[in-house]
Amino acid sequence: MDSVTRCKIVTDEDAPGMSIRWSGACKDGLASGNGTLVWSQQGKVLATYNGQMKAGNVEGNGKLLIPGYATMQGNFLDGSLNGQGAMYFENGGKTVGNFVNGQFLNLDAKYLPLLKKEIVALKDSTRIYDAGNPGTELFYYLLKPEGTVKAVLILFPSTGESVENVISCNRELMQLSYNAHIATAVVSANYNNSLDSDAQAMRFFETVFVALVTKYKLPRDKFILSGLSLGGENALHYTELSRNNRYDTYVKPIAVIGVDPPVDMNNLYHNAKSMKEEYEREGDSLAESKKVALAEDRFLIDEFHKLYGGSPEQFPQRYIDGSEFSRDQEDGGNAKFLIHVPVRLYCDPDILWQLKYKGRDYYHMNAADLSAMTSFLMKKGNKQVEFIPALGKGFRVDGTRHPHSWSIVDPKDCVEWMLGIAGR
Repeated sequence: MDSVTRCKIVTDEDAPGMSIRWSGACKDGLASGNGTLVWSQQGKVLATYNGQMKAGNVEGNGKLLIPGYATMQGNFLDGSLNGQGAMYFENGGKTVGNFVNGQFLNLDAKYLPLLKKEIVALKDSTRIYDAGNPGTELFYYLLKPEGTVKAVLILFPSTGESVENVISCNRELMQLSYNAHIATAVVSANYNNSLDSDAQAMRFFETVFVALVTKYKLPRDKFILSGLSLGGENALHYTELSRNNRYDTYVKPIAVIGVDPPVDMNNLYHNAKSMKEEYEREGDSLAESKKVALAEDRFLIDEFHKLYGGSPEQFPQRYIDGSEFSRDQEDGGNAKFLIHVPVRLYCDPDILWQLKYKGRDYYHMNAADLSAMTSFLMKKGNKQVEFIPALGKGFRVDGTRHPHSWSIVDPKDCVEWMLGIAGR
């Protein structure tokens, strides 16, 4: 409540020292019409909104400035961007297009109404999806073309990535796939463990795949899996399990795509451990970009200790079982199950970027193990495996440079490849 005008807004006012100021009109004691709304805490401005209010809610056309983060403008509903809008970030990036409940979900006008969101009758009891949402809902989005469907592309998010961001990052790929009669589904899993040990994630994926085949009549024998980072691990590992006689998966993907995924958990653990120690030695002089990397390395080590029980030296077989490729194993570990599968492995091996922003060398990049995995499959006779070094192609959806991004996949080339695998 504005302490001067006694005008209320619908917001959390219980935080210590939180206050608001509203310059516009009041209707039934609630902020309404046009005006300026300022949130402050202990004298520091947290956010400023200029625009329309309705019954105490940020609703209508307006502009919201959050210092140190971004400026949002467009149509607001219940305090979040909905419909056409834009976000201009302090780091120079921007997202302009369609928003849904504050999430950037951007397809061209022709395709957006065709995108369906389907809730799955499973509760997320083990937190396999975490995108800032407090619920336990699991779901998928589907863009299904009219007429005969030639293939089904499944996209898996990276760690912590929202499903809506996956769609926005792959806007051109999904639209070109639609035009080529390839259906695309994006699943809400971005925090799961290795699929050989995560029954909840596997149950969810299988539930989605069954629904795509039975409800939407998509071809069960034409699935192609793809994902970025953790999503690439999911795509590769599911495909490997589908060829492993110890497992009985609902679909057997006809091809798989890994977009810069880590594939050897042994190497990933030791790389994280060595970089963590190096970052910690730098102490207070550590650059912001390296602080992010340090947090990632600490997180990964802790998660691996929980998942595998300790280090690779303590539990070597658990790390092999949880990897998509094991470089120190003569049979390649789980990679041996991909010898007869078309595989594409993408990376942006920009060593200058890694040296500048992360302090990493070639040995600490996913490209090292991905190229080794490609070499292994080639030597074992796989003539349909490709390593694609998309140097300089990595950019996030807001336009900022980052090699670990969906954009390293060329959409037109990828669609042509999928059609070649699935048959035109």
